[in-house]
Amino acid sequence: MDEFIVLLVIAIVIIGVLIVFGGPLADLSEGNSPSSPGAGSKYREIASFDLGRVGLSDTEVSRLSDMGSFTLGQTQSDTIKEMPLLKVSRGYLNEDMKSFKINVNDALLKNIKDVKISFDVGESNLYGNLIIKWNDKIIFNRVANLNHYDIQIKPESVKTSNILEVSASTPGMYFWASTYYELKNFKVSGEYGPEKFMSFKIYPSDIESWSKGILRFYTTKGDGAELVVKLNGYEIYRKVNPEHLINLEFDYSDIGDKIKIGDNILTFKSDKPIYIDDVQFEVRLSTGKIVKEKEVNITSDDIALLGKGKGEITFTVNEIYKQGVLSIEINNRELNVQTLREGENSVGFGLDDVFEGLNTLRFSGTGSWDISNVKIGIKY
Repeated sequence: MDEFIVLLVIAIVIIGVLIVFGGPLADLSEGNSPSSPGAGSKYREIASFDLGRVGLSDTEVSRLSDMGSFTLGQTQSDTIKEMPLLKVSRGYLNEDMKSFKINVNDALLKNIKDVKISFDVGESNLYGNLIIKWNDKIIFNRVANLNHYDIQIKPESVKTSNILEVSASTPGMYFWASTYYELKNFKVSGEYGPEKFMSFKIYPSDIESWSKGILRFYTTKGDGAELVVKLNGYEIYRKVNPEHLINLEFDYSDIGDKIKIGDNILTFKSDKPIYIDDVQFEVRLSTGKIVKEKEVNITSDDIALLGKGKGEITFTVNEIYKQGVLSIEINNRELNVQTLREGENSVGFGLDDVFEGLNTLRFSGTGSWDISNVKIGIKY
């Protein structure tokens, strides 16, 4: 009997030591298990769930830029400004003149040979002169009969931003009337070459919803011509004797460092004459957005633990359908999400991000992912 009492006392002492110094029983009493995240430190799991598909869906719309046809290896001409009908008049007491801002992109400006202004005089009473100014310099000032006119402007007179003014002079001895000109097919064009420059626009929403970019065109084969295509100065295609149909597809990861918001320039160049037909640049946009929200209950005990530790959200990315930025928010406060990879990922949160009670966790993004095994917990 005495031996039993001694053994019982020893057992009680051993159990007490294990509890005090954090042995296996102490670990289990804190809610840890060997499989808990952050093994080797204390961890409390608050919630866990699967998300599924998050980000942009497969729903797509297209925006197409048609750029026409041309022949490489010869002088090129691009229309900078075009007006089907332009009217000006001037009397001694009134004047109707026109002023336009003519912008020339950098690629064209660097290679320009001439700027040409062309028009047809459709109607006029010929009482006075037709006057045309380019950057405040008169380049045409005479009576313009019912003919076609071409006016050349030298490259050194062309800037990135130019002012074109069209007006009429007073009617001379016809003081009761006004000089009147009606100009048709008024066009400002830039001549350069032998490369061809083509412009298309990219908007901020295009970058956010980019699914795919497609450049397609037809060519004539033969004669050993080498065709080179550049995007904003970066080479994206080069081939001798190209196929009849060229269809180049770009994920944003392929050209994200080459494309920009605003005007983008495609350059076509060949060492021999080659005909390029029906050039199109298509941007396919993912317009459907999948946003997932979950409500997570945070207790007063969780708040106390978070005060001496840190919160952590871990999740598994099963598949990346489209690269992009994943956004995770708690109560509309955005967390710092690093670049995602397939497999386990994590992001931290702090005491300032949550409160006692139901907290809203929101997943969205500019890419597309399949996400599972989401766990919200506290390491302390």
